[in-house]
Amino acid sequence: MTHLASRRAFIRGGLTLGAGVALAGCAASTTNGVTTITANVAEFTADTDTALNVAKTVLAFTGVPAAVVTVVDEGVALIETGLAAFNTYTGGSASITFNRTSVPAAVSSLIADIQTAASDISAVATSEASTLGASLTAKVTAVASDVASVASILSSAIASVSSVSLVAGSAADKQAQQRAQQIDAIKRRHGLA
Repeated sequence: MTHLASRRAFIRGGLTLGAGVALAGCAASTTNGVTTITANVAEFTADTDTALNVAKTVLAFTGVPAAVVTVVDEGVALIETGLAAFNTYTGGSASITFNRTSVPAAVSSLIADIQTAASDISAVATSEASTLGASLTAKVTAVASDVASVASILSSAIASVSSVSLVAGSAADKQAQQRAQQIDAIKRRHGLA
């Protein structure tokens, strides 16, 4: 039975390590049966900046009514506040380390703030559609969709690191590359790349 238990622990540790490698700039390690994830702070910050900058593009559109500007400003402020809290949590460190079963509140809160901003921008695009017109409504909705996509990308990256899943080296590299390509595509759509 001891042999079986140690074999399971070895396999579980290897699977978790593979999951941590799935996110570029992340690593996983197990010490005394506790698996910790180390994540690159610059990567989270850069992706959050993408969401922030995409949201701000609405403010450059011509003919945006005050109600939309107000909601976008509030969304931008929400993301900036979440990012400030995240930066306070990281304390200027290049990486953060956490137990794989407990994602820090500063990380999950930042993702929730991005999701909320996207949802609010989408809602105001719908409620102000008659004032915005079809073309501008489509642009604002696209912005909301891409801000939500950044939140989804961050959320799935955290989930892949935090969960125990089998991700081999080249597959992990491919996942990280796909994630980077998704972020780059969002930036290009909004003239940010």
